Amino acid sequence: MPKVLVVCYGNPLRGDDGVGWIVAEKLQQMSLPDFVAIQTHIQLTPELAADLSEADLVIFIDACDAEPVGVVSCKPIVPLPLSSSSFSHHLTPDLLLSHAQHLFGRAPKAFLISVNGSEFGYQDTVSPAVREAAGKVVEQVLRLLEEFASQSA
Repeated sequence: MPKVLVVCYGNPLRGDDGVGWIVAEKLQQMSLPDFVAIQTHIQLTPELAADLSEADLVIFIDACDAEPVGVVSCKPIVPLPLSSSSFSHHLTPDLLLSHAQHLFGRAPKAFLISVNGSEFGYQDTVSPAVREAAGKVVEQVLRLLEEFASQSA
């Protein structure tokens, strides 16, 4: 059975950066297919490459510091070429896909869904525009899951 991994990341104690955690909570309250797994992380780490290598589709969800606040974007991502600086303390989704490919011989199809935010100070709530955008992210995830299911059938 195909496996989908939804990786929601960011710091829930840094305002809008916590949108991934809100999306994860909303998704966990839904009746998603058994082949969908949801993970939350403060940041991406090299250890996630193993999980990615076992998935057929990975959907990353994060906030970005951009205007206008609350805008949701979704883009496909592919592995980046590895270099000696690739094993650093700052991993991006495309670099993590590269690690999966390099270390495990397999990188899944992947998308990055980003929410524009502006409040990244020390606070445990997101701005109203980002909270509203979390619902749009859930809708986008459901669309990607529907497309994936129809292509896998």
